[in-house]
Amino acid sequence: MTTVSEAIKKRHSARAFTDRDVDIDTVKSIIQIAKQSPSGVNTQPWNVYVLSGDARDKLVNEATSRYDQGKMDGQEYLVYPKEMPDWYKERRRAVGWAMYGAIGIEKGDTEKMMAQGRKNYEFFGAPVGIFITVKNCVGPNGWGHVGHFIQNVCLLAIENGLATCLQEAWAELPKLVREHVDYPEDETLWCGIALGYEDETDPVNQFRTEREDLENFSKFFK
Repeated sequence: MTTVSEAIKKRHSARAFTDRDVDIDTVKSIIQIAKQSPSGVNTQPWNVYVLSGDARDKLVNEATSRYDQGKMDGQEYLVYPKEMPDWYKERRRAVGWAMYGAIGIEKGDTEKMMAQGRKNYEFFGAPVGIFITVKNCVGPNGWGHVGHFIQNVCLLAIENGLATCLQEAWAELPKLVREHVDYPEDETLWCGIALGYEDETDPVNQFRTEREDLENFSKFFK
């Protein structure tokens, strides 16, 4: 049995999956357990929409077509801050170039960068796509509660031998996603989650992001 510590350390964003099917009962079990996430006064301000098979493929076909044509919907919330402080820029650039380096994309190679970005809208080949929405009535604390739920999904996926990638890229196509899963107007699309069996042979899954040293973000008092 995978321990919590092992699952946390093993979890990473997989960006290439095999075509092996995922049992829908396994997906249901993951979501069923993930709902035990803490939320203020038990509000549980999340909703979950799962696509596989033809439903997934139809969305992917439309999403990639829109991406190719540059016809995106635009975000319903601010994914990245308009004004980025230096530390934010540095971390964002570091992860971007580390990933590109792992798959042989050089600076300035816009065509390959665009092709890699397109894979977001294919769920990186994962057979299951999950969308997470947040109830509009909640504030920033409610979004944090939904984050607890998402983390549970990621860790439970590890326990079941699966991998995930959290995809805020789908926030660029909220209207299209709504057409396919019919989420109501009182919800905001936060992100997609690619879920499947990781392709461990793909170079994109070989790199790992770094984390700050404990002393750089923690203070202890006694």
